[in-house]
Amino acid sequence: MNALRAHPAVAAAALVAAWISVPAIVSAQEYAKWYQQSERHFLELKQKAGGGTKMTWDKLPDWTGIWAREGGTRFDPKVPNYDPKTTAKLTPAYQAKFDKKLADQKKGVEWDSLSYCLPAGFPRWLTEPFLREFIVRPEEVWGINEQQSEARRIYTDGRGHVPEDEAYPLWEGDSIGFWDGDTLVVHTINNKEGQYNRGQPDYSDKVSVVEKIRKVNANTIEDDITVYDPLSLVEPWHVVNRFVRVTTPNLRINMWSCEENNNVVKTPDGVTQFILKGEQGYRDPNKLISGPDEPQTPKEKR
Repeated sequence: MNALRAHPAVAAAALVAAWISVPAIVSAQEYAKWYQQSERHFLELKQKAGGGTKMTWDKLPDWTGIWAREGGTRFDPKVPNYDPKTTAKLTPAYQAKFDKKLADQKKGVEWDSLSYCLPAGFPRWLTEPFLREFIVRPEEVWGINEQQSEARRIYTDGRGHVPEDEAYPLWEGDSIGFWDGDTLVVHTINNKEGQYNRGQPDYSDKVSVVEKIRKVNANTIEDDITVYDPLSLVEPWHVVNRFVRVTTPNLRINMWSCEENNNVVKTPDGVTQFILKGEQGYRDPNKLISGPDEPQTPKEKR
């Protein structure tokens, strides 16, 4: 049974002996073995924090404002934008998938679920370039991305994960956390399979993530991320992500849906293509419609 699906206090007590045996310095491969897909990693952090800081409204850190990810669209921000390489150490099967993806991309054959107005999902949520805001409460933290109004909910009220017999893959996964002073420590499981971003590797629905999120100065929130995935990763993948405050006056996060006027389709050969005005299925972006325009006559097509 997954210890984090039980009451967290019981889970912590059950694993104290295991923590004592973990070496102080371990290699990445040993790290993966000791932490067994992120669970022990999260529980050890909680044990070191004495079970976590009991938060009240007056103790909560101030994460108000509008934030944007620093850097490009690579999951590891040290990699330049649109650079095809990755710092993740992939398993042979997922390396082969990644190589094929890059080869197809050079041929102009690429498909992305975002083009079809689906959510980014997690952990890809961390890389999307849209605006974000964070709602911090004693019992819960929300991370809201303007892209598809995609919201993460991180429960900090002491609950464990959803029971295994009730769990299934979700766009944003199942996130629980605790406070260690002003640092939010998060464990996320039950994610849908996906990709870290366009032209980046895929992850499986076994992916799990441990985060340590902290506001390091007035204009920067830092997210220390460790990704585990027994199917796609040879070893845990560690990156540090930063969100910077956007100070544009009167800027707000808006609700929008690309589905109301989406003109992107997937062709039989796997290419993302746009339907142009006059073609069958075209949606007028100036109209709020639930379906495509009426088919046009051949002479009106390009």
